[in-house]
Amino acid sequence: MKVSLQLFALALAPSLVFGAIFPPNSHVKMLDSTTFKKAMKANQTSIVAFVAPWCGHCQRLAPEYVKAADKLHPLIPTYAVDCDKEENKPLCADQRVQGFPTIKLFPRGNKVAPMTYDSGERTSGAIFNWASRRVPNHVTKLSSVGEIQAWGEKTQDKTTLLLLTKDKKVPLLWKVLANKYSGKLELAAHRDEDGKAIEALGFDEKTKVLVFPAGSSKPIKYDGLTKYEPLAKFFKSILDGTADLKIPGENAESSGRAEDEL
Repeated sequence: MKVSLQLFALALAPSLVFGAIFPPNSHVKMLDSTTFKKAMKANQTSIVAFVAPWCGHCQRLAPEYVKAADKLHPLIPTYAVDCDKEENKPLCADQRVQGFPTIKLFPRGNKVAPMTYDSGERTSGAIFNWASRRVPNHVTKLSSVGEIQAWGEKTQDKTTLLLLTKDKKVPLLWKVLANKYSGKLELAAHRDEDGKAIEALGFDEKTKVLVFPAGSSKPIKYDGLTKYEPLAKFFKSILDGTADLKIPGENAESSGRAEDEL
């Protein structure tokens, strides 16, 4: 009896291993045809690995893909589709998956054509760099205080946001937000390495984000945390009209480990 149970356990072992290619507590979220469509409607950059549990290359990719997902979270959602499941085969065929693993990046949900990862280096670092460098850039770069003021006057028809950063490159977080809210909010960035722009604009050195309310060229300071979730919540409040965008001293009406922090 013990022998037969052991044989039965051994027979089950491969399928158990294959079925758990990505740990359930990882940042890799499994999709089916329904949840795939929902993810694509989010209008944000995401990556999807189309895999088959029996595929040796997929099994070797799994731990690196999980590490990449950890680094990209929460800025770039990381998904996977089990193409071996009967219900997922139409989705995999529609995505023209011809081999495993196939990793695709969707720059802005279903609004922009996806691109396929074609590098032979399937490491977490390579995947992270590939994904983070392909977020569409909708950030306007402003090189001087004069440009900031001109930009504020030019974009008065909608609420706009300016990032003041010491970095040479626009942070991934700001690019992700600009991409997600493209067409709804205007985002810009200015490299303020010495803090002179902040001083010229009349704000303290801790200021990182300025908001130009719709109808005004005068900015106000964003006082919340400069992380993805608080900023996304603030952006949403601007769009639904619940954000407090009153300029101090005026009777303005209210309008409207990638690094997760600026």
